[in-house]
Amino acid sequence: MLIPCDDARRSGGAPYQHLDTLPFALAVVRNRSIVHANTALLELLGFPREEVVGKLFELFSPQQQAFLSERHTRRRLGEPVPDTYETVMRTSTGERRVELSISMKGPETWMRVRDLSGRVVHRQLLQRVATLGASLPGLHDEGEVLSRVFQGLAELELSYGYLVPDTERVWLGHAFVATGTAAGEARLSGQHLVDVPGTWSPMLRLAWTEGSAYGVDFARETAQFVGPDWAEPVLTHLRRVGPLRSVCVRIDQAGKPRALLALAADWLSEEELAPLRLFAAQVSAALEAANTISRLSTHNIALTALSRLAAVAATAPEPRAFFGPGTEEIIGLLRCDSVLLLLRTESTEELELVWHQGSTEESVRAFLRLPMRGTMFGKVIELGIPMVLQTDDFPEPVREHLRGNGRSTVAMVPLQVRSRMVGTLVITFSQHRLLSVMELETLQAMGSHFAAAIESHRLLQQVRGRAEELARLHAELKHTQRQLVEHERLAALGELSAVVAHEVRNPLGAIFNAVATLRRFVEPNAPARTLVTILEEEANRLNRLVDDLLDFARPSAPELYPVPLALMLEEAVRTATSGQPRVRVEWALQPDVPPVPVDERKMRQSFLNLALNAVQAMPQGGTLRVTAYRCTEKPGAVVEFTDTGSGIPPELRERLFQPFFTTKATGTGLGLIIVQRTLEAHGGHIHVDSPPGGGTTFRLVLPLGPEVETQVG
Repeated sequence: MLIPCDDARRSGGAPYQHLDTLPFALAVVRNRSIVHANTALLELLGFPREEVVGKLFELFSPQQQAFLSERHTRRRLGEPVPDTYETVMRTSTGERRVELSISMKGPETWMRVRDLSGRVVHRQLLQRVATLGASLPGLHDEGEVLSRVFQGLAELELSYGYLVPDTERVWLGHAFVATGTAAGEARLSGQHLVDVPGTWSPMLRLAWTEGSAYGVDFARETAQFVGPDWAEPVLTHLRRVGPLRSVCVRIDQAGKPRALLALAADWLSEEELAPLRLFAAQVSAALEAANTISRLSTHNIALTALSRLAAVAATAPEPRAFFGPGTEEIIGLLRCDSVLLLLRTESTEELELVWHQGSTEESVRAFLRLPMRGTMFGKVIELGIPMVLQTDDFPEPVREHLRGNGRSTVAMVPLQVRSRMVGTLVITFSQHRLLSVMELETLQAMGSHFAAAIESHRLLQQVRGRAEELARLHAELKHTQRQLVEHERLAALGELSAVVAHEVRNPLGAIFNAVATLRRFVEPNAPARTLVTILEEEANRLNRLVDDLLDFARPSAPELYPVPLALMLEEAVRTATSGQPRVRVEWALQPDVPPVPVDERKMRQSFLNLALNAVQAMPQGGTLRVTAYRCTEKPGAVVEFTDTGSGIPPELRERLFQPFFTTKATGTGLGLIIVQRTLEAHGGHIHVDSPPGGGTTFRLVLPLGPEVETQVG
């Protein structure tokens, strides 16, 4: 307490000059007027002495003058009033909040003035921090909560660091450097996604165990965090900034420590521990609520994703049709950067990369084939449990490869069907990431869909292979049975044909001789001439029937050699159209048609049969178009006979190649089936096309033999 000397009780300012050396602002009041203001008070107010001495209430805010006057009167009357209180004084730069400490010295009142403007700013800042914490409830996502916290602290120009401990390391995930803390380095100020590991400092350990901690030397704490390699430059920079103090508070989740929030400023004191700890509690509560909502939402999303995966897996014709949608679901659910699928090979103890998404071909080159033993990916299969590792946990050269491709966290899930391990699902993140229990469980469930799809395809392939083998054996058996029946039928038919040929041809010879004799005795215009002609035609028909029957029953192997098609076609068509003036022939023979290896006699007969069929299909005349061109599907040639007749009804087309089926009065019903057999003996086939408008096309496809193909090429 200041005790004035005797001279101070006299009027005038000189006796109070010794007060000018005091470090705090002081005014002496007598008779409701200031009789002395020391230098510190004049500097605080920014007014010259003559504008201060002789005044009192005029120096305060107009809203405070009546209150101060009434309190001064009550104090002079001896009534009990507070000796210390806050008010607002007018200064040369505007109003300023101050704290007044009043003491009575006889007729004088000594008034000590303490500037509260900085403290008010800091108090307001802490109030805004509390308001920020109060605005967090209602956010539905952890990312939104942290983003709001980081943005709010940055707007308040509070330097901070958000740290996530991980056993022996502490990861600095997000930081903000206020302008005042950057020491003129503009590149350092602003928000930063850091994602770098550090070591525990004493303040961090205390905050992790106690919930909050205060540090008087932020530079020293930071140097311990960054480690020896960066300690010196960090200390040098922060020493330039000036003395910084820090407060570190803990963020909890589900009743357990989760992260640390460290703030740094030159004005922080232990008094700020309580409001900042309250802010940490607000953040923790908001994160807990957001995570509860997020867990429910994620659970629903995961269930929906799993349902979609199950549906895709059930309908995918093969695993690769499932891998794309499956990896997209994982990327969308976990917001990861890439997904790799490594499958265990059956023959060797290796893992083979069969699918990847979110990575370039170059970045996955190192994972195309990996040994099972000695790798983290194989270890996941051996242990049968998922693993979440950081890049530093991998041995070289995998560690360097992951770093080079910007990967920070790798999650691996074994793919298992019952007791069978089929591979590993690998998920990578560019940022440091800790997966929740639910995320791991969802990832395992997704992995089981991958494993089930792979195993189902493997079993399906085995079943298909066996089914195809059974089908092949069944087809071979049917073909063998058909051949056996055919051989037996042909053998029987051959014996019958031999008997028929022997028994029919002898009488036919007598008939032909008798017809020839009758022609000599019957006059050309005699009525009997018609009967002789009919007898001769029927005898010829019986003779053709015997020939066709022998050709059908005893087919011989064709003798193949290259023959130009044009010559055979011209001879066959000329023979078929002889005596048919109403049939016009159109030729469309391409010049590049190669010689085809055929049995010339058999193929000429086939061409003749088809040409005769076409002519007979046009009894009133028409056009026969003969086409030959190079086959586009495989080496060979295509020959077409097209008529302009009435066509073939649909109900008769299926019976065209049945033995003894004919629609002609003089037909044997063996011509087309002999043509078909000739084509099959040559490795070709015949196709019939008869559109509803009329006309019929017989298309013959003749393959080009290897030797002829080489010569033509």
